[in-house]
Amino acid sequence: MLNSCTSRANSDDIKRYRENMMHRLITFLFVFLLSIGVISGAVASDVNTIFELELVPLSEIVKNPTVYDSTMAYRKISVVGNISEIGKHLITIDQDSYEIKVDHTNQHLFAGFNVGDGIKLTGQFLYDPMGTSIFYPNYVMHYPTVQMGEVNISAIISNASKFNGKYVTVTGNLTGIRSTMGAYVVDISSLDTGESLRVSYYGSTDLQAGDMVSVSGLFNGDVLYSGQMGKKRPPLSISTLIPGFTGLWTMFIIGLLVIYMKHE
Repeated sequence: MLNSCTSRANSDDIKRYRENMMHRLITFLFVFLLSIGVISGAVASDVNTIFELELVPLSEIVKNPTVYDSTMAYRKISVVGNISEIGKHLITIDQDSYEIKVDHTNQHLFAGFNVGDGIKLTGQFLYDPMGTSIFYPNYVMHYPTVQMGEVNISAIISNASKFNGKYVTVTGNLTGIRSTMGAYVVDISSLDTGESLRVSYYGSTDLQAGDMVSVSGLFNGDVLYSGQMGKKRPPLSISTLIPGFTGLWTMFIIGLLVIYMKHE
């Protein structure tokens, strides 16, 4: 009788041990897969770094203009400030009582900006000891950063100044793609109207004409500058929720669930 009770107790202990290990395995797998999604999301958000270069205070540029001079040696930097004056050829921005002049030749870059607005510019500073030193921007954005979220391409085209200098996400058909100067120039057409938006993308890609894509980046000067572009996945796809989730993982989890059910 004692042996029978001992055997039953041992059997119960083994069963509880197996159930405990199975619970731990399922928990570990869930946390692991969730971590993959979080890490993938973090990597995606860090891709778009072409606008985030060395941020130099205006005071440093005014006090040490030769250090940041790009006349002889190409150097791209970022500056922030508030617009204090908008002229036909030059814009003045100030920060902590220091100011610099900014080239306003390409007025499309500044569409929708007004005196008093916070602004961030990325480009080159050219020092002129005998005249006016000027900052020549490649990208212009509102500061602090403005995120507009998902926007229709047709809405951007019809009111470009509303979205200029802000971050947007668009979805459309890739109708053209070509490589130039270390970047891809891409045409994305609206799913509704067929209107086309020009995209400049830095990085590698295997996308081709005919793909439906999602693009996130800075819209500036009638161009969407993006470091994040990929095929548009179905909204209910598990790979959308957990990037990198494949059919192999699916079969693996189903197998674990079957084993778990057998031990219940």
